[in-house]
Amino acid sequence: MPYTINDIAGIAAVKVNQLDLVANNVANVSTPGYKTEHMKASFGDNLPDPTGDGVPRISASVYVDFSQGVLEKTGNPLDVALQGEGFFELETPAGLAYTRAGNFSIDRDGTLVDKLGHAVMGEGGRVNVSGSSVQIAENGVITVYDENGDESEAGTLKVVTFQNPDNLQRALNGLFIDPGQAGLQTAEQKKMQSGFLEMSNASAAREMTKMIDIQRTFELYQKAILTISEKDRLAVSRVGRLA
Repeated sequence: MPYTINDIAGIAAVKVNQLDLVANNVANVSTPGYKTEHMKASFGDNLPDPTGDGVPRISASVYVDFSQGVLEKTGNPLDVALQGEGFFELETPAGLAYTRAGNFSIDRDGTLVDKLGHAVMGEGGRVNVSGSSVQIAENGVITVYDENGDESEAGTLKVVTFQNPDNLQRALNGLFIDPGQAGLQTAEQKKMQSGFLEMSNASAAREMTKMIDIQRTFELYQKAILTISEKDRLAVSRVGRLA
């Protein structure tokens, strides 16, 4: 079955949405812990034919690439990068949320928080830190040293994994939430590196190349729509003269 103007218009609409995703990826190239979003689409005669309803034969969905980003050394002992699978757990006003961004700090109440002020959860709940210096071990144990050099354990960073991470929902500011279908579980093994941040897994060069390709493809579909419309106009005009 030949492609209709509705089919081409549907593909063009998908390209517009895809361009929005790529633009967002580009904007977050330098955002710690950011995970890129991509779109996959299928189109063709193998899909149901909704010609009678004027709906394009196209199927599209958005997915998140959870692959590891590059680790960048910061030297800040409160910056923590996860290696391998897993997420830090945060307590937010809307409930629990999850992130790969480990740029933490200590608020005026002595609570370990993320960049937005959300409490970072330890295995025993909120982590309270009081001392002159802090050290976070590879297994997430937080050791605090007082002015005399005496040490005490403030807690252990909680790391969770998901059986079905594709079911996580992206929230604002690079956070993810679990609507209940992602299969939340405590990480059996965890490895992290203090003094480092996991950067975005977006590549500026790759995303810019995609953006150029999408723009060119979109222009081709626009021309195709104009061509088909012109042919339809001429066909109607000729039929009218023959009558």
